[in-house]
Amino acid sequence: MFKKSNTQGKSTPIYGIIDERTKAVVYQGDAYACRFIMFAILFDIFIRGLHLSNPLIESNFDLMLIVIIGGLISTAYQIKSKVISHHSAARSFIIIALFSALGAFLITFFCKR
Repeated sequence: MFKKSNTQGKSTPIYGIIDERTKAVVYQGDAYACRFIMFAILFDIFIRGLHLSNPLIESNFDLMLIVIIGGLISTAYQIKSKVISHHSAARSFIIIALFSALGAFLITFFCKR
C-alpha cells in the first residue's frame, strides 16, 4: 500500500499525497456511483414487481451487475480526474475492468446452487 519516496525516505501512499482536491474527487465519484445504485435498485424493484420470468432477475445477478457498474462509474470518474492512476486512463480502466470481470466470474463460479 505504501511505496518508498526516493527524495525523503518516508513512506507515501500509492495514490500520492492526499489533499483536499483528491478527497473532493473521490467523494464526487462515490456520489455518482451511489446515485446510480440507488436508481438502479429502484428500477430493479419495479421490474421485479411486474413478476416477469427473466432468468437474470430471478437469479439475483442483476444486483451484482448493479454493484459492479456502480464501482466502474466511481473508478472511471477518478481516473478521468487523474486521482487513481498517473498512467493512461485507458490502461487503468482496462485493468480495473478485468479485475471486476474476474471477481464476477469467481462469485458466479462459487455461488452456484
